[in-house]
Amino acid sequence: MKPEQLWSSIFWSNWISIALAACLLFAVNAYSLLRFDGNDSPPLPHGDGPDYESIAYSLSVGSGFEFAWEDPQWQYPYRTSNQSVQYTQLQRRDWPGPTTSRPPALPFLISLVYRLMPRGPIAFSCVRWLSAFALTLAGVLSIWLACDWTKRIFQSTEKQTVRGYLLCGVSFAVTLGIAVMDRTIKTFMHDFLTEPWALLGVTATIVALLQWTKAPAKLPWIITAGVLLGVIVLFRSIFVFWLPILVLGIAIVSYETRANQNRWWLSMSVFIAAFLLVVTPWWGRNCMLTGRLMPMGSQGAASLRGGYCDEALADWGNWHADAEIAMQAKLDGIPDSEKWTASQREVALADLATKEIGDWIKSHWRDLPRLCAMRLASHWGSWRLDHALWKLSAFVGLICVCRSYPRQGIIIASILLADSLTIACLYETGGRFLIPLHAVLYALAGVGLTGCLALLMKNPVHLRDERQEQSTG
Repeated sequence: MKPEQLWSSIFWSNWISIALAACLLFAVNAYSLLRFDGNDSPPLPHGDGPDYESIAYSLSVGSGFEFAWEDPQWQYPYRTSNQSVQYTQLQRRDWPGPTTSRPPALPFLISLVYRLMPRGPIAFSCVRWLSAFALTLAGVLSIWLACDWTKRIFQSTEKQTVRGYLLCGVSFAVTLGIAVMDRTIKTFMHDFLTEPWALLGVTATIVALLQWTKAPAKLPWIITAGVLLGVIVLFRSIFVFWLPILVLGIAIVSYETRANQNRWWLSMSVFIAAFLLVVTPWWGRNCMLTGRLMPMGSQGAASLRGGYCDEALADWGNWHADAEIAMQAKLDGIPDSEKWTASQREVALADLATKEIGDWIKSHWRDLPRLCAMRLASHWGSWRLDHALWKLSAFVGLICVCRSYPRQGIIIASILLADSLTIACLYETGGRFLIPLHAVLYALAGVGLTGCLALLMKNPVHLRDERQEQSTG
């Protein structure tokens, strides 16, 4: 066996490199988690962690999908925590009945942990270790995606075998390096939040869609993508706003495939059907509880009020809780409001939020373009040099993918456009909503830097053009 063939066999065929990368990623994530002082503590006081954990506790004791703010047994780990004074959630009151204010996937996942082991330090630690595992899987998918793109885009002739392997190695190392060194994403392991699972779900959905583009006439991958998108919507409802743009991208890819032009609508329809198969039971439950056409529950309007307020306008479009707190106080002043069920109060909050959002927009309509621009700046902007560099490299990588594989470029561009439009129309929280795209951006950054290296070589490896291959094939 020639040295070049041996290198190829070790580096790609046996997946040794991917396995080593997975071990390294998990080790780094484990180190970050072990350094965290509160690994076995309840969720952090500032954020949505206690909300998810409260519902998970209710599920684990058989009370249903509802909050347990006033339950002494639920409160105990928080009151005995060294951060007990910071848990303002302990001052909240319970409203009887199930809630529609949170998506179900994370509470059900946490409750499953509580059914396997007693709720307490070990269970709290286990939830965080599951988040570390999710981040590791997302990183592995990112590395695999970067290597797959690099091998396909930068074709190597027989005389350029070593150079081709070098480019694959560079792409692998860059993607792995970014995933290892990105400290921002690792902080989300420290709390009970949806970010690690949204990152894994979005990355897996994109991988499934890109696999589908290789044979658009076949349906298994598009079905998988639809199911995965449904699952991540059950983790974080905001992803439902990606659906229209993503479906449009799928339709364009289907129509541009000569073998699929007469049935361009089929893949799009199957994708939507698979998505609805996953989310419809929960959406139906929310509509029945609220008595309204509110499939995603009551959280959306109340949260949106925090993105359309004076505080958000003064803070680069970032979400603020002050408006929702003020609305809760107004509801407390309504006669007999203490007799409401949880769903009745949530619907009343959504109605009040909708009215206040409309009033605010009417009086600030001139500020809307600036507000949207500030949200996008907060979303994509980089206040650290390393983030700015890999995001710029990801843009270069996107150009490489679009040039060589237009079908995959359409899918990636559709997702980035859907993400940007969603943020521009809703709100941002300091770049937090970009986290689910980090793994794909890492892969694009690896391809981008590899492309720059290829151009700097004396005899650069030529880019492969999918359209030319189709015309000659």
